[in-house]
Amino acid sequence: MIDTLKDRCDLLVRNRAAILKKFTFQESLLGIASGLIFVMAEQEADVEKMAECRKLLKKSTRPLSNLRAKSELVMLSKMSLAAEPEKYLDDVLDVYKKVCRGILLENAYMALAAMLIVDLGRQDDAESIVAKAGELTKRLERVHPILTSDEDTSYVMLLALTDRSVDDIVSDIDSGYGYLKKTKKLGADKNALFELCEVLAVSYGDMEGKCDKAVRIVRALKARGADFGGGQEFSSLGALVDLDMDADAVAEEILDAEAYLRAEKGWGDSSVDRKKRMMYASLLLADVCGRDPASVADPVISNPVLSNTITLYKAKQMSLLMSIGGSLLQAAFSIAGALCESESDEKSDADTAGSDTTTIP
Repeated sequence: MIDTLKDRCDLLVRNRAAILKKFTFQESLLGIASGLIFVMAEQEADVEKMAECRKLLKKSTRPLSNLRAKSELVMLSKMSLAAEPEKYLDDVLDVYKKVCRGILLENAYMALAAMLIVDLGRQDDAESIVAKAGELTKRLERVHPILTSDEDTSYVMLLALTDRSVDDIVSDIDSGYGYLKKTKKLGADKNALFELCEVLAVSYGDMEGKCDKAVRIVRALKARGADFGGGQEFSSLGALVDLDMDADAVAEEILDAEAYLRAEKGWGDSSVDRKKRMMYASLLLADVCGRDPASVADPVISNPVLSNTITLYKAKQMSLLMSIGGSLLQAAFSIAGALCESESDEKSDADTAGSDTTTIP
């Protein structure tokens, strides 16, 4: 296993343990999602700063806000990493209102979408990005009405952040989905295939070529007795296809990291099964190998304020976050459900003192 990947595994294990110890009533998978945010920043989780950020969040949001409950740990992680946590919160709240404008039923994916826009420094363009995302959603609903749902919100927002046209994006997703399902006959859940194609459409390049790389990785894993499965973990493959590594090398690193994580306390039980560990290993590998812009295809997210190198890295980081948002958080949401929604607010005072005042989203 690459030494840096081993270090990232160790950092994730420490971060998850520290976060769940401090925020005791949070779902384990949400603790991993939060820990991964710190790993991608190459930092130990600062749980005391997260607790301070929670006070700010509680003062500025309703108890059942989508920026709290199931999304809270991710939001607190990103606030604590920001140079100015309060400004980051204000920016996310402002963008969140724009994302939700005209929407009858808000959801946690919209909160993550707002974070993505702010993370890339595109809050001033939020209106046009949200409009493009809305157009993209309508087009996808026409082409694939059953497959397009609220769970696609974060993916669609990432795609709207790219310089690609709506026509090109829809064409790539549609052709990639058909190619994987009919030509490659990849035995995965239809929604998982669709989400994978959404992630693949973020970067330039031949869609069939990217699909072929994903298939080669799946087959390389199966040849080693490992099955990625066809469910919620599947879209994390999209974080790997742009890496300058062949499928066999990718498979070896994933399985080495998975085995390493399995040996750690709390990582080998039923709540963190092998498929999920493989997903985390994939995200960590993509983070490690994707830091060199020369090793990654241009993800086509532009920001004139940033240098090309930083833009490429930040865009790749967002691709990873989409995999986390679409796969990891989706899995955690389904497990946590109403439990997280109610308990995080009823019991949070046991962790951190603070009162709710303002009623912004």
